[in-house]
Amino acid sequence: MSIEDVPNAYVSPVDSQPDRPHLLVWQDELKASPGYRAVELMAYVRRIGYVLQANVAQYNDLIARLQDPSHSLPIFDISNPEVHDDLLSEVERLLHNVLMALSTRIDQQRRFMKKHFSDDAALTVEYAERVRTGFDDYAPSAFLRGLRNYLTHHRLPVAQSQQTFSPQSFSVTFVLLCQPLLEWSRWNSDIKRWIASRGDCLEIVSMIDGYARIAGDFDKWLHDRIGLKYASEIREYEDSANAFNRELDRTFGQ
Repeated sequence: MSIEDVPNAYVSPVDSQPDRPHLLVWQDELKASPGYRAVELMAYVRRIGYVLQANVAQYNDLIARLQDPSHSLPIFDISNPEVHDDLLSEVERLLHNVLMALSTRIDQQRRFMKKHFSDDAALTVEYAERVRTGFDDYAPSAFLRGLRNYLTHHRLPVAQSQQTFSPQSFSVTFVLLCQPLLEWSRWNSDIKRWIASRGDCLEIVSMIDGYARIAGDFDKWLHDRIGLKYASEIREYEDSANAFNRELDRTFGQ
């Protein structure tokens, strides 16, 4: 039983204040401790990252299912184009969710850092450097952020399926056509040049996968970095929480 499982009922006091339910008071003190706050900050980093990673996993799961010819070949039957159109609609829906989650993660994490760590110059500098070397150095990052605005304010990107056949293999992926993207006037000049340099189409699946890996590594670093910053407070909290749970078990006869 953990501190979250304490029933909201009166607990017979065994401490020096017989008029107060000491376990509930102890629980409140634990939740007000610096160590508990640090654990909550670390948990929030995981939750921010989860929104993106879960949407990417759903997108990738669809791609993975299509690698089975028995599943995908009926979809690409040209005598029934509506089935393929439905597939593209689902791919666009999932891409929409990924891009919204990508933007949400960026905005929420920036706000999180400003609110909780603006007074920690070392961590703020380290965070900015990690953003630069992780995301800014990954060429598709700026495009994916811009694609979110394109999708939200302009139109759904023109997606096409792309199949590769050989005697030994069969694969399916999805691409975005570059020309319709370039017709949008709100790309900045760097992104527009980058899109134009890619040829006829962009391999959106691999871009999303690459970005998600970088984001996952980054979020793990931030989670662990907060744990390092508050290591002593967390140890003190965990020791107190263990003592609390022992007393809880003793009181309720577990």
